Amino acid sequence: MKSKDLATFLAESYGLQFLQPATTAPAQDDICAIRTPQGTFSRFDGFSDALTSDRQTPLPDQVIFKLVTQGQIHIANRYGEISLPNGSLSLMPWHSQFEEVFTTPTSLYVIGCDRRLAERVIPMTRQYGGYATQLEPDDFNYLTSLIDHHVARAETVSPMIASIGSQMIISALSDVLLNSETITRTKKASKLRNILAIKDFISEHLQDSTLSTQNIADHTRLSINYMNRLLAEEGLSLMKLVWQLRLEESRRLLQKPLANRLQLAEIAWQCGFSSQSHFSQAFRRHYGMTPKEMRAQSPHTAIN
Repeated sequence: MKSKDLATFLAESYGLQFLQPATTAPAQDDICAIRTPQGTFSRFDGFSDALTSDRQTPLPDQVIFKLVTQGQIHIANRYGEISLPNGSLSLMPWHSQFEEVFTTPTSLYVIGCDRRLAERVIPMTRQYGGYATQLEPDDFNYLTSLIDHHVARAETVSPMIASIGSQMIISALSDVLLNSETITRTKKASKLRNILAIKDFISEHLQDSTLSTQNIADHTRLSINYMNRLLAEEGLSLMKLVWQLRLEESRRLLQKPLANRLQLAEIAWQCGFSSQSHFSQAFRRHYGMTPKEMRAQSPHTAIN
């Protein structure tokens, strides 16, 4: 399937388009797809482009199941962001504000169907704009075999049998999501990973006095709105976290014996403060004492 043909297929089948000109150039047999009255069933191998909503071909009544068999997908919509690793099953309604990034060459099954066929699962997607779970190995193997067999054989059987098979698979995927008990743990783990990624990047760039929310968003590939919502649950804002980590690092240096010869101006610079006076004022507001007083409490002598 040539790139142009693939773009048409994505638009007509799933209401999607390439975010940028496609770099993926699959061979004819890299994409296998069939259509039945219940929906479009596709298998993609080694896909690595970014996708977004095609507003010229919207499919607001469609939902999309994804079963990732290799690689990882990062999805962002107006509700937030989520990562889909290898072995995950997800359900996403069509969104007009949507981006899907394949962070590595990714293989997956994609099933688009009318939302009425998955109405039992739709309520689970309303809060976060989607629902995902990590499958157990046996469940993963069973579902991949079931879908692969259906995609490979549906055109060789009667339309009635193909329709029955499609309905059975959609029902099975819905049941798996409904009975999943891992989604809460998955979300908590994803939230923790994202917070750690934010903190790690800030900690590595404390010295940069121009560090901004946009810098952090660009590096972590998380939207500013999502990061603010994530940190708000911890009682923080993004820039408040930046200054908190800067102050914590400055306190560590003030109490570190090996740094006892660093002048206060040097510590202020290393931690990203614009001046020693700015550092002293912020430090006193946060810790109730000046940097010099903090250092004086440590069991070593410093030259300032």
